[in-house]
Amino acid sequence: MTHTHCIGIMADSHGQWNAIAEALAFFKMKSCDGMVHLGDICDSAHPETADTCVALLRSARVRSIKGNNDHTLVVNHAGYDTSIVPAGTIEYLKKLPLVLRYREAVFAHSLPFEAEKGLSCMIGTLGTHEIASFFNQYPHHLLFRGHQHAPEIVWRHRGRVAVQEILPNRPVTLRDRLSCIVTCGALDNGFCLIWEPDNQSIFCYKI
Repeated sequence: MTHTHCIGIMADSHGQWNAIAEALAFFKMKSCDGMVHLGDICDSAHPETADTCVALLRSARVRSIKGNNDHTLVVNHAGYDTSIVPAGTIEYLKKLPLVLRYREAVFAHSLPFEAEKGLSCMIGTLGTHEIASFFNQYPHHLLFRGHQHAPEIVWRHRGRVAVQEILPNRPVTLRDRLSCIVTCGALDNGFCLIWEPDNQSIFCYKI
């Protein structure tokens, strides 16, 4: 049987290390070739869980993006000898990129416009202007993002912007929808995503 190349995607675990562990086990079961975390790995209000969350991602070689909670945690705890967050974890979070790219995909916590918006791209709203900017700057690409916690897909259909909820366990074909924007859904609500680049399809799962 031919193996289908697939990427496991999660976002917004918000310090729930057990949810990360479940997602990693699920992606392993699905034979994912790679994994991405779209940010808000940690919860800035519960720094005591940050080290475990980061250790899980690092041990599984998950490529990760900085979310606003991760940035806030760094600001609040970097350089303090009394912090409950180890310095190595702070340094890992500090060095996380705002955007990653792979093939025709762009990965961000909220918006991919780090050159224009800097750190504010982590919390920027996906409005009409931002959608149009992505379609214009990234023709035939897809954006995977977190930040908003409900899975959905946005694309241009007959000259208009179309929005559709992504339901668990139902494949969504992307081939005729590029450019498109896919919101992964929050892992702390049980949502994760698998992307099959060669088939141009995504699957949302509730774990």
